Amino acid sequence: MTLWTLLYPLKGKVTVMLIKDRKKTPAIVGELTLRSTSAGPRPLRFLVSKDNKQDYRSPEEFIQILRRSERILITRQGNAKNHKKIIEMLGGFHLTGEMVDVCRFCLLNKEFNFVNKKSISHQGERICETCAQEELKRALRNSQCHYSDEAIQRIFDVLNKTKDLDRTIGMLNPEEIDSEVTRYDTIASKEDQNPYPISKLPISGQFKKSLLKKSKTLLPVQSIAVRKGLLKGNNLLVTSATATGKTLIGEMAGIENILKKRGKMLYLVPLVALANQKYSQFTGKYKGFGLQTSIRIGSSRIKTRKTEKMSRSLDTDIIVGTYEGIDHIMRSSKADMLGQIGTVVIDEVHMLEDEERGHRLDGVIARLKYAAPGAQFIYLSATVGSPHALAKHLDAELVEYEHRPVPIERHLIFCPQQSKLRIMTRLIREEYNQVSSKGHKGQTIVFTNSRRNCHRLANALPITASAYHAGLANPERKKVEDRFASGKLPVVVTTAALAAGVDFPASQVIFESLAMGIDWINLQEFLQMLGRAGRPDYHDRGVVVLLASPDKTYGGGQAVTEDEMAVKLLKGQMEEMNLKYGQEEQEEEVLASVAVTNSKADLSYICSKMVEDIDLNSIVNKLKKYRFLTQKGDAIKLTRMGSIAARHFLSASRAFLIRDAVRAGQDPIEIAANLEFFDAVYFKFAPQISAALNVNMPSRVFQGAALDIVFEGDNLSQLEEKIRDQLFEFATDFLTCGCKESPYCGCAEKNFSEMIIRMRASGRDPEKIAARLNEKYGISAYVGDLYGYLDGVIRNLDAIEMMASAHSKPDIAKQAKDLKKSVEAGR
Repeated sequence: MTLWTLLYPLKGKVTVMLIKDRKKTPAIVGELTLRSTSAGPRPLRFLVSKDNKQDYRSPEEFIQILRRSERILITRQGNAKNHKKIIEMLGGFHLTGEMVDVCRFCLLNKEFNFVNKKSISHQGERICETCAQEELKRALRNSQCHYSDEAIQRIFDVLNKTKDLDRTIGMLNPEEIDSEVTRYDTIASKEDQNPYPISKLPISGQFKKSLLKKSKTLLPVQSIAVRKGLLKGNNLLVTSATATGKTLIGEMAGIENILKKRGKMLYLVPLVALANQKYSQFTGKYKGFGLQTSIRIGSSRIKTRKTEKMSRSLDTDIIVGTYEGIDHIMRSSKADMLGQIGTVVIDEVHMLEDEERGHRLDGVIARLKYAAPGAQFIYLSATVGSPHALAKHLDAELVEYEHRPVPIERHLIFCPQQSKLRIMTRLIREEYNQVSSKGHKGQTIVFTNSRRNCHRLANALPITASAYHAGLANPERKKVEDRFASGKLPVVVTTAALAAGVDFPASQVIFESLAMGIDWINLQEFLQMLGRAGRPDYHDRGVVVLLASPDKTYGGGQAVTEDEMAVKLLKGQMEEMNLKYGQEEQEEEVLASVAVTNSKADLSYICSKMVEDIDLNSIVNKLKKYRFLTQKGDAIKLTRMGSIAARHFLSASRAFLIRDAVRAGQDPIEIAANLEFFDAVYFKFAPQISAALNVNMPSRVFQGAALDIVFEGDNLSQLEEKIRDQLFEFATDFLTCGCKESPYCGCAEKNFSEMIIRMRASGRDPEKIAARLNEKYGISAYVGDLYGYLDGVIRNLDAIEMMASAHSKPDIAKQAKDLKKSVEAGR
């Protein structure tokens, strides 16, 4: 058994601890009082506490304890005057003590623990890890926030990492942001050890010359792609972080194939905004090569001054399009009009996992493989869960590069919701004051969960900021893109929906929210979003900041809080791709594929090229039963009903809805409005209404109880006159149906949608429609949403016209055709 005696000098007394076998809890705790004698300090009284009892022991017993002890320890902490007395007393008995550092918090709790330079720092002293953890727990209990278990574990991890309790407790009150404490990790960059010289690329001289203007060597992922057969026609799946140069990989294959007369390039993207950006880039970049670029985005037919200037011809060298834009051509049995295709580039191929659009991307890839069997396919993505498996499905060789072009710091700041604006302001200003070694100022992308919040935050920030989302008209989005690219715009506030693709060369990304709408973003979306930080041509490093509020949720049924979700996303591992389509999705893809072939064998081939398995025989039998298909032996073809459904991206149920409405003689405008409501509208004065009625008023006009709240009892009478008059106008125009379920019967949405269609058909541009809604009803709508809705109306009117012709309803067909032309041209 080892025996130590610890002496802790205090003013007027000495705490004595008898330590057996180095245990933290002493065998005996006593209190020693010294007296002065002619021989020096000597023990006067020795009071021992044990088992909640106190008794006095003789001073001689204390001396015996000292003599039996292997070590006599004197704490550096304590009263300096008593320190000298203890040392003098020990000398009088021919004993020596050693000065040691112990945890003062342990001493206060009648316990013992050594501390050293590796112990936790707190208010100018060192304390043991256990006491530091207890102090941190106390601080967490006293804070005004309820932290999740994941957040608490993160905070304790910071304590263990920093060994500084004060800085760790500072995380709970982010008035002073400590970047060393908030930094979750740093994703390192890696320099390419074997870059491919551009001068040695086997490409056309003009193309090589243009590449050499920017660099002498390729970026790492580009070098890997070339060595894996990019310029030999190999199909490649390229997965690497954002800003590593994936786009140029697609361009190198596509442009070289064009110049070598192997066929044109199709460049497919998921977003209209991204298609517009690529169209502009490619037009400017390759016009000097004598190459023409065109754009195809869905069935976009709303005529504006800008769209009239954009080429939509299929007889060009480069066709940039959205997935649906190119698919619409094939679904309309016009695949031959694409001409000879040398290269197909599928950007953001991870969209295969998207619940709503994944099956359509899968289908269009398979149909393009059938329509252009000799084409080279290049698939690009920053985030794929199971790249090896996907590469196998796509018949492509995998090009995988896991390193970022510049290092990226990831920071996690716990803060209440009301503190986020102030913290963002500081971070944005600090970043904009930074200038990289490349001469570029630091710019920020802020991600939030809704379009409304984009504008709210952009207006609230005391620094120049712009909102950016799909609801804006193309000219507005282009203006924001250009200002950001020029470095004149410090910050853009956008939604998670635009996380991928659109080129904003930001050095910093801030997550004001970790949700998209009322749902948490998933890991793939998170990685796409954070990947926007740090560009090798602009920045030396990227910064990502998550602002997470404890207790914050978005959907009513959510159990996970924002601070918990933040830690989960930072720790997350990509899950394997798991595609599973429902019957309606399988039916739609089979119909769309029959539009490009009349052979059951070829149809089987197309379906075999899809990533997801299609139960072809079962689906064909269903479609034959619906009378969407006919089959004789190997010959298979669409009926008129099937052709209408395929061409217009209609499920069987929606096709039948149109058919039944046409047969019943409904007005085309009523059918179109019933097929798709325009409900992306907001009460402009929702905050004022909420304040006046003391309720939480939803801003969406047709969301939840918004209409009930406004028109219940005498609520209207409590509002300002202008707001009251506008709401009366709204009620008079749209809430007069008399249905028992009103306002939840759908009549208000239908009537409102009909009005939007009529306003466009009468000659109003979407900008004027939005202004009218604002003026008359106090309702705001985004111009981009109006364009998108009216495009859908045109597609549906086209389907109604064709359906009416197929069912011998010439009057309805003519009405649909005339209305369609009016909506297209705005009279």
